[in-house]
Amino acid sequence: MRALSLLFLLAILLSSCGEDNRNEKAVNAVIEEKVQQRVADFRASRMDRCLRDANEEASTLADSILLLQARLNRDTLSKPPKPSKPERPELKTRKDSMKVGPILRRNSQ
Repeated sequence: MRALSLLFLLAILLSSCGEDNRNEKAVNAVIEEKVQQRVADFRASRMDRCLRDANEEASTLADSILLLQARLNRDTLSKPPKPSKPERPELKTRKDSMKVGPILRRNSQ
């Protein structure tokens, strides 16, 4: 009986020493999930950077087009010359009919 129980115990030990694929499958599933998450995050960040770069380039291109259009449409005529000053008018003086004298008279003392 002792030999039978020893043989049974040996059979259990040998069967438990076999590969356990449950842990390996769980670990691989977690690794695959993490990899997929990192790939999704990487794609999202690349897409954001790509959109930001495209917006900057489009803005620069639009600005240069607007500047070129403004330069082509600007008035090419030169400024008109300043008008010349008119001649000074001749000063007309009135003839006084009154005689002008001193306001305060000096007393001769």
